[in-house]
Amino acid sequence: MELFRISRNVWGQEILQGMSWDLLPVFFGAGAAFIICHMIYRWLFAPKDEVDDEC
Repeated sequence: MELFRISRNVWGQEILQGMSWDLLPVFFGAGAAFIICHMIYRWLFAPKDEVDDEC
């Protein structure tokens, strides 16, 4: 599995053509897991702000 696709231009220099799509599900899953873990942390452990309505 190639992470980056590299080719050579007419002068022989290496140029980046793009990235592999193979890791897209991995990064999508990591992002979703981060969001879900953050929601659970806020729900269970984060202090609640109490608003005083009397002014």
